[in-house]
Amino acid sequence: MIEIMPVGGYREVGRNCTAVKVDDEVIVLDLGLHLQNYIHYTQDEDEVDLSYKKLIEIEAVPDITEIEHWMPMVKAICISHAHLDHIGAAPFLASKFKCPIHGTPYTIEVLKVLLEDKEIKINNKLVAHEVNSIFKVSDNIKIEFISITHSIIHTAMVVIHTKYGSIVYANDFKLDNQPTLGLKSNIGRMKQLSNVKVMIMDSLYANKPIKTPSESVAKELLREVMISTNSNGKAMIVSTFSSHLARIKSILEFAKQLNRKVVFLGRSLEKYIRAGENIKVIEFSKTGKIIKYRHQIQTFLKKCKKPEDYVFIVTGHQGEPKSVLARMIFNNYFNFKKEDIVIFSCTIIPGEENIKNREKMENELKKKRVRIFRDIHVSGHGAREDARDLINMINPKNLIPTHSEIATTEQFLELAEELGYRENKNVFLLRNGAKINIK
Repeated sequence: MIEIMPVGGYREVGRNCTAVKVDDEVIVLDLGLHLQNYIHYTQDEDEVDLSYKKLIEIEAVPDITEIEHWMPMVKAICISHAHLDHIGAAPFLASKFKCPIHGTPYTIEVLKVLLEDKEIKINNKLVAHEVNSIFKVSDNIKIEFISITHSIIHTAMVVIHTKYGSIVYANDFKLDNQPTLGLKSNIGRMKQLSNVKVMIMDSLYANKPIKTPSESVAKELLREVMISTNSNGKAMIVSTFSSHLARIKSILEFAKQLNRKVVFLGRSLEKYIRAGENIKVIEFSKTGKIIKYRHQIQTFLKKCKKPEDYVFIVTGHQGEPKSVLARMIFNNYFNFKKEDIVIFSCTIIPGEENIKNREKMENELKKKRVRIFRDIHVSGHGAREDARDLINMINPKNLIPTHSEIATTEQFLELAEELGYRENKNVFLLRNGAKINIK
């Protein structure tokens, strides 16, 4: 018998976690943070209670007490990719499970970096598997990591193979045929999957009636802004997601064409770059100087006599008050001049705080008469037409949407019904803690 327990990330965005029970064995998929709740709780205090009970109470991590009775049966924790809303709770929760943590090489390396930086030790063995590989976690269960594109390298569609059929976990994904770094989605292997009992899938943008454009489109948008804009004699500051190595690779390429030196400013950038360099998938530190600590950043910027010779890649794209960009703007770390260029290679993640913070940041930049380029970005999440293609390709008997608020989940239901599924018969809009049996 197959049972699915939604632990986190259902009817909400963040703290992704799903437990799958097959007879008397359990696989845990993802252990993610709810980033806004976590940041809100930790940002204003020097010392905070980071016990798993407190983090569950403030809804910053999945409520694993929902699966307390399953814990002795857990054979493996499988992490789909290295974004914090999928991996960020592992340092706080993993030790509650007496089992290994499996992931792709970059995912496991990011987890090692997070543990190192937080000075947390866990007893779980960390096991890295190549993308497009299959391995046994027990006599009855095999796990497969199938390459699927997203905005971070080494993202896997996790497939649990059992005697009853397969469970597919596609959270997160897009179907990008022209990624600028890393592998394409392994469409051939996806089409080979048979007897898929259920697919649990990212439905964040099920309300957008489009196919998400390729990362190669974002690269061209960046090219237009960085190369075609008259930037002679002007500083150029770019902010994007620290984990988006493909985007950063494009920024480095265009900085080279401009004959500008590159400097990376910020801790989170250093973490993701360090993880990538540890497993030799990137060599960004050969191209640019990396400065992570606040006092070193401040010193560097004060001593930088010719900022027009640089591209500064900085944290702060969501307007975060403690980010490098915020300190450059509000704490006078940097002397902005008229028509200096600030590029936001991102979109604002929906949320009242983010919107307010970015607005405040942009208003201050406008006062300084800086040129602002917003939304130089394409998403790493598939939209409605990507979801349609994936469902048609996998042809699962049952569907469970995750990673979205209820309004978007209902739009996913409309799509599923177009494809012949029926609510509570073979498509299920679950909430955290609402277990379901799959026949």
